[in-house]
Amino acid sequence: MKNTRLADLVMGLLFVFLAIYWFVEAEGMVKADAGLGPGDYPKVVAAGLFLLGLLLAVSSLLAGLPRKEGAMDRKAALRLILFVAATIVYVQLMKPLGFLLTTPFYLFFGMWFFGYRKYAIAAVCSVGMTAAIHVVFRMIFQVMLPELRLF
Repeated sequence: MKNTRLADLVMGLLFVFLAIYWFVEAEGMVKADAGLGPGDYPKVVAAGLFLLGLLLAVSSLLAGLPRKEGAMDRKAALRLILFVAATIVYVQLMKPLGFLLTTPFYLFFGMWFFGYRKYAIAAVCSVGMTAAIHVVFRMIFQVMLPELRLF
């Protein structure tokens, strides 16, 4: 089994920074007059991601970093960085373009990025999941989701 303590430290710190970014972005979302606003659920997820990333980083430090530095898988690290960048672009585009327009493309991109090559099924799943999330959060939980704002 490969020694993964250095990778755990790096991944834990990346998750901590991603969670902080995500929390700050959620703070800028519209506040709801009653009930949950569109930024409340992402803040909860960001808090969980922060705690888990911190736990991963601290546990790797407590286990001790390896003395002999092993080669990190650069291709995997680059793919992770690209997907984090795509997530940041998705969050930024959601503000002006809205949830319903950006989410199917993001979900489709995620499926393609991780190797799913049945494009028709991926497109149907992307649109279907976006619709299901919209129904659950907007209509059942009455959480306002970002809407298209061109003007």
